[in-house]
This record gives sequence, structure tokens and C-alpha cells, in this order.
Amino acid sequence: MNSLNKEETKLLTAEDPVEFNFRGINQVNVNAEVGMTFAKALKAFLRQDPDIIMVGEIRDMDTAEIAIKAAMTGHLVLSTLHTNDSPATISRMVDIGIPPYMLASAVTMVLSQRLARRLCQKCKTPIDGYTHEDLIGMGFAEAVIPDLKLYGPQGCSVCRGVGYKGRLGLFELMEVTDEVAKAINAQVPEDQLRKIAIQEGMVPLRDAGLLKARVGETSLEEILRKTVITKESLPAYLVNPDIEEYQDGDIIVRQDNVDKDFFKLVRGAVLVVRDGKKIAEIVQPGEYFGEMSAISSEPRSASIVAKGRTTIKRFPGDKLPEVIEKYPDVAKHLFRSMVDRLEQANNIIIKLADGRLRKTA
Repeated sequence: MNSLNKEETKLLTAEDPVEFNFRGINQVNVNAEVGMTFAKALKAFLRQDPDIIMVGEIRDMDTAEIAIKAAMTGHLVLSTLHTNDSPATISRMVDIGIPPYMLASAVTMVLSQRLARRLCQKCKTPIDGYTHEDLIGMGFAEAVIPDLKLYGPQGCSVCRGVGYKGRLGLFELMEVTDEVAKAINAQVPEDQLRKIAIQEGMVPLRDAGLLKARVGETSLEEILRKTVITKESLPAYLVNPDIEEYQDGDIIVRQDNVDKDFFKLVRGAVLVVRDGKKIAEIVQPGEYFGEMSAISSEPRSASIVAKGRTTIKRFPGDKLPEVIEKYPDVAKHLFRSMVDRLEQANNIIIKLADGRLRKTA
């Protein structure tokens, strides 16, 4: 807050309690016993033409609604909620009662944080004993494992025998980009929102922690204790194919995205939509879709939208060798798709060649 405190900026805060006093910031101590709640403080703030408002915590619908409306009218609003990670914050706000379209418009970014113990730099010691499979299961990428060096606590006079001295922050920043805003507005499931956020650049808490462990700032044990691995943090072939449920109108694949996953219809139906127009419908269970992006690495040529309640199986397009080895039926389909595409290209070439020959004749 102090970094935002400038002479030309009017900054108001509602806190429970006020723990630090800052010169130039108008701070209000919330006290529900005398009727001074977060919501009432916010209403009073908006009459004073503030530039920045900080609400200590959003706990109820009244506070959330006023905070969101303040953000939508040009105020910078900062606040906290108790959730597991950044994407879960959106679900929490929806549960409180804020409509998704308002969240998509008003929320700029969400920061999730954890505090972890910092290894004593005097006595930290290299450790090993983890198998390749263990490290993969913890969330490490295969590419970093060969050169991976991990450290653990030992204890010395500097750290009083604990092995740790000081603390460090683990941060997960979810920026509400256009794609994330569309996902929020479409009310996609939390795990899908997390995956979209990661595609848009969000680094999950577990990955942020593993990076700290790789550079020797903390131990792997501490990261495992402080963070939870999500499906999106694991290598795709360890958690996929996922069985996913979608409701009517949910977007499964978005046009022009560069992700490579492909899918198999288990139950229900999906619509193929290009530039807002329906061009096809997939209704037969067992049919695949989206595989050409995995094969060619080209952006999605169309969106895939659930029609009614739909169940699909998701395969990781960036792990094709593993998928082909593990699922022969998928390998057979991919091979057939490539053959069909080559035949189509060959027919086009033959037609073009025939046309040129006729013109020259």
C-alpha cells in the first residue's frame, strides 16, 4: 500500500484491525459491534472521491457487490479472500453472489501467495534419493531433471540447528486477459479456468515453489508441504486422458487457440463453430475431434461447443509419442487422419495439374 501512496493520490482503507499506520493514507478500523462493517465503510468511501480503495477482506455479498461496482466505475480496488489458489477466487466470488459477467469486466488480476521457510545458506546440504518417477510426480518437467540439484536443511549455529533461516514468498499471478475473461463469462469449471490461465502465462504455486527449490532457496520438502499439485501442473500424459463433463454452451475448444490437446466424444454432442457460425455437429460417441492441431501444431480453425450435457475424453497433444504407445486405438485414428489429409492434398494437386494441362492444350 505504501508503494501506491503518493501526494496526488487519495487512498482509503478499511481494515480489521489496522496493523500498520501510514502517513498520507486514510485508514478506518472496522468494528462490527458498533456497526462499522466493511460494506458501510465502502459506501462512505465512495462519497469521498477516492482514487484507490483497499478492503481488508471480502466476506459477504454486500461488501463484494460494492467493491465490484467501485472497480467498474474507475476506482482501483484491492482486497483479500481466503481461497486455495487464484482461479478458486473467481469461484468464491460467484458463490458469494457476484455474476460472472461482472467479474470478467471488473477483476484485473488475482495474486495467490504462500510463505515458505528459507534454507539456511550457511549449512544447506545437497540431497538426492528421488527417482525420476518421483520427481515427475512432484511436478518437475522432464527437461530439468538431468541437471537438477536439490538442497535440504542440516542445522548450524547460524540457524540455531533448524536448517532454515527467514522466509520467502511463493506467488501465483492470474492476469485476467481477454481469454481468461471469456472463460469467466462462460462460467467454465474451475479446473478449465486454471488451465486457460496457465496457457495465458500464469505460473501455478507448485511450479513457483519448484523453481525456488531448483535454485537452492528452499527445500523440496518445504514446497511439498506448502503447495498442492494440480492436474494442470503435472505432465499431461500422467493425468490424461481426462474424462470431462460439460454443460450446454460450454466452450471446449476456442478458435485460434494454439493448444494441442485433442478429444474423443464419450456421450452427448458438440457443435463445430467457425467465426460464430455452426459448420458441423459431432454426435457419434467414439468420434475424435481437434486432432489436427496436435498433428500439425496449427492454431484451432474452429471452436467446439457442448450441445446439452456432454462427456468427453481429453488427450494431451504435446505428448503424442506416449499417447500412441499407450493407446493403440488412438494411434490408429491419428494415422488414418493423416492419410485422409494427405489424400485430400493429393487430390487437390491432381486437379490443379489437370487444370493447367487443359489450359496449355
